[in-house]
Amino acid sequence: MKQFYSILFAMLISLLLIVGLLLFMGEDLKALSEALNYTFLNRFGIGYTLYYTTPLIYTGLSVALCFHAGLFNIGAEGQLLWGAVSIVALTKLFPHLHSWAALPLSFLIAAFAGGLWGFLPGYFKAKRGSHEVITTILLNFIALSCVNYLILNPFKNPESQAAETSVLPESYQLKTLWFPTTPVNASLIFAIVVAISIYIILFKTSFGFEVRTMGKSQSAALFSGISLSKRTLSIFMISGGLAGLVATNEVMGNEHKLIEGFSPGYGFTGIAVALLARNHPIGIIFSSFLFGSLQNFCRELEFFSQNISKDISLILQGLLIILVSTRDFWLRNKK
Repeated sequence: MKQFYSILFAMLISLLLIVGLLLFMGEDLKALSEALNYTFLNRFGIGYTLYYTTPLIYTGLSVALCFHAGLFNIGAEGQLLWGAVSIVALTKLFPHLHSWAALPLSFLIAAFAGGLWGFLPGYFKAKRGSHEVITTILLNFIALSCVNYLILNPFKNPESQAAETSVLPESYQLKTLWFPTTPVNASLIFAIVVAISIYIILFKTSFGFEVRTMGKSQSAALFSGISLSKRTLSIFMISGGLAGLVATNEVMGNEHKLIEGFSPGYGFTGIAVALLARNHPIGIIFSSFLFGSLQNFCRELEFFSQNISKDISLILQGLLIILVSTRDFWLRNKK
């Protein structure tokens, strides 16, 4: 409960700081209030907030799972790219599948492709001792180059000049939920189910106990008979699979095609989401909603303002992380 209040306090302080910054930049309170009303009190705004929340749940869980094992996955950005292109490849192989088969198969193939790409840094870490931060960063660049090549060549839409694939068959498209004029879709429900499942796995199963033991003390894990190499491989594969599921929201639920650069950095924002939630799977749902709200709020603020851009959300995210992390610093100093 103390952690919850500390995070809430950090949020309030960061909001006050960002309001002061906006006023310093020449904004007035009217623009801020209009953007807030449009974000939280308008059906269209709420729908977009939930849409931005969905991919952050997946990437936040992806990062948090590795954190629990004492590992650091910065490769979610590359893993979600492979998840996206795998769905396009599936539609090319089976364009006439019925939706009852196409939709679950798309979720599975996206998770499998992301997990396969996550296997690589896990292998390098477990078998070669390579640092996962370096390998995941490098693999992000490799994934970006490979996926862009596929978009611009074999999967390119011949009827468009843009760097994008053809529109997915209708059976592969996720329908809009609750807010008809927004792209929020069934992937949100699936993301919440996945978050609850990860919570159960981490805190209610022997596998989760081994993962958390590994994160607390590798020597204790070895003494208990836990195979660090096997757990490292499995954790990175699951983590990559979670990141790969981002494609279900973006490719199947929104654009219904794969567009070059469709991710604005969901993989990296997932790190901040996980840190704010203290790596708790249920907390990630709420921190994802917070970051989704910030992204949508700053997008709306850009429409009502002539002085700032939506990139102001990055400043607010940074303030949140700094204030939450410094709470532990001050507590340690008091002790």
